[in-house]
Amino acid sequence: MENPFDESSVRLTLRNGIEKGYWTLEQLDRPSGGWSLAEREWRSHVLNMKNTHRAHRNLLRGELDMDMF
Repeated sequence: MENPFDESSVRLTLRNGIEKGYWTLEQLDRPSGGWSLAEREWRSHVLNMKNTHRAHRNLLRGELDMDMF
């Protein structure tokens, strides 16, 4: 199954949001409330299934030159 979004375009969107002051790099380190809720629901239903869930990760962490900000 292919990803619905190209990671490079998502990274560009996140960088633009940081530059415009919509969020900070540190805020992107924490999962959103919606992600946390979905994760709790997912964990309550997959006791014996193969682990197919991906943990939250900040796509910009490690990718950016920190002098940029």
